[in-house]
Amino acid sequence: MLVPMSLLAAVYGAVLAGLVLVGVPVLWVVLGACAILLVQWLSTELLARRMTKARFVTADEEPELHAVLDRLCALSDAPKPRLAISPSPAPNAYTVGRSRRSATIIVTTGLRARLDPDELTAVLAHEIAHIRHSDVAVMTVASSFAIALAAFAKGTGRVAVEAPGLLLEEFPYGLLIGLAVLAGGGLAGLVSFLAHLPLRWLSRARELAADRAAADLLGQPGLLASALLKVHEDEGIPLRDLRRGVPALGLVASRTREGRLMATHPHVHERVRRLVG
Repeated sequence: MLVPMSLLAAVYGAVLAGLVLVGVPVLWVVLGACAILLVQWLSTELLARRMTKARFVTADEEPELHAVLDRLCALSDAPKPRLAISPSPAPNAYTVGRSRRSATIIVTTGLRARLDPDELTAVLAHEIAHIRHSDVAVMTVASSFAIALAAFAKGTGRVAVEAPGLLLEEFPYGLLIGLAVLAGGGLAGLVSFLAHLPLRWLSRARELAADRAAADLLGQPGLLASALLKVHEDEGIPLRDLRRGVPALGLVASRTREGRLMATHPHVHERVRRLVG
């Protein structure tokens, strides 16, 4: 984790130093950074549940899943997270939250339909590992400024497209102001892209760590490997000869260097090779 975290710190440090050099008061920079962190910290879980349309379920509604979580948490000495079900047909599971004691695991109906109970247990063990490692808190804090920069870049681009004459008509030196805003937006977009490179690297590292922790917890790495292959079987991942001719496909299905660099998860063949190798 040290290399991507160091690169990310360098990118963010350069942004903050640039703001100070162009004349933004240090106090404003500090307050702005704190506000971005606070908003991201408080809103991430709510936004994730809204985007996936997930709802919390009790032990009475989902006794089997809650029983699995109880067992996994007892084995791993981790606090039990809340459980939410998303109606999405896409097979997936997510962990969201601000800390180990304030976490939620979201399971889609598509994942439950595709996996058998043992494979689903392995996936939940993977999500419990994310909670034990505090991955959600780390990624929330680490991605805050990159998300804010991307939002600023998108906003300036929208202004340029939807209201190109507003600055010219309403403000003195409107052309210069507009060009400065667009330049700032373009720079923010570039910095956001650069920040996402170490962020995605960090995410891939945490996924591999969670895979290993889940395999160690259950003592059956083949269960998680089988679940991964089932989740990606529609993408042409072969079920045999995993070490020969396996296409480089992951959640971001791309063979290009950019696709590999921007993928949030390692390629499926790499995850399976590490689990069963």
